[in-house]
Amino acid sequence: MAVDNLGKFTLTCDRFCNGRIMAKISRRKALLAGFAFPAMVDAAYGETPSGDDGKKALRFEELAGFEVEGVAAEHPLAILPLGSLEFHGPHNPLGSDSIIISGIAERVAARTNGLLFPTVTFTQCPAQTANFRGTISVRPEVMSMYFGDILRNILHLGFRKIFILNGHDGNIGPGRGAIAQVADETKDAALLFASWWEFLSGEMMKTLGTFHQANGGHGHGGPLETSAVAAFRPELIHLEKSRDLPEPPDLSGGAPYFLQKSKAAEWPGYSGRVSEASADKGRKLVQISEDGIVKLVKNWLQHNDVPGSW
Repeated sequence: MAVDNLGKFTLTCDRFCNGRIMAKISRRKALLAGFAFPAMVDAAYGETPSGDDGKKALRFEELAGFEVEGVAAEHPLAILPLGSLEFHGPHNPLGSDSIIISGIAERVAARTNGLLFPTVTFTQCPAQTANFRGTISVRPEVMSMYFGDILRNILHLGFRKIFILNGHDGNIGPGRGAIAQVADETKDAALLFASWWEFLSGEMMKTLGTFHQANGGHGHGGPLETSAVAAFRPELIHLEKSRDLPEPPDLSGGAPYFLQKSKAAEWPGYSGRVSEASADKGRKLVQISEDGIVKLVKNWLQHNDVPGSW
């Protein structure tokens, strides 16, 4: 029997609320209800990301064979999301980075008419998280070769511009290495790389006051990242499995730096006041990041004469 969207929503609410009205509601169920209810509404009414003109993102893997020829001429750029499979604390899914970047990339593709490629999920993870059970890490030199081959194949389709949208810190080194090599061997390619969290700077987060941390909620598996996951997959968050921890210390007073250790003894694989995370905060922050990314891409497409950065 066919059921319209409103009917599905009503039925879902009946089962969720009335079916358990006499049952004791645990903390886990209460948290899940708070995270998931907005997502239930979106699913019931069939809302999916669309661009400014109402068009939805076109996914490369959904193309039929006869549609591939000439597809590059219909889209100004290809979009390649980079994620990971990495431990993000006991409260977050292993695919946190991939979930976040896949969701953002779909929205960016819809708003820029980019052709969206599947998220690269098996990637390199730093030593301090690679030792956690559940993390799947690929050697950085292998990743550079792997990324490079993906980029070459996308260019072979006829694309001259590729936007690599990153969701995982471990992809920065191998990704930039692959981009440098492919750009050097190709006559007319332009390859843009950006990480979604860079559009939510520490200073911006402090101004927003979303989280009560000196760094604005940044940190591996912390409240910012947990909220971003909840924005897309709230049912995968388990806050009752975690506890609030100190935020990671800033060793430089604000200047960027890179530190990697063979292991981090006593570190539980995440940091920060994760109890402050929420799907509502995540949606707002993801929107800010998305808007910044779209602005970057549109400016890039409008300025072909811009030299590469260094």
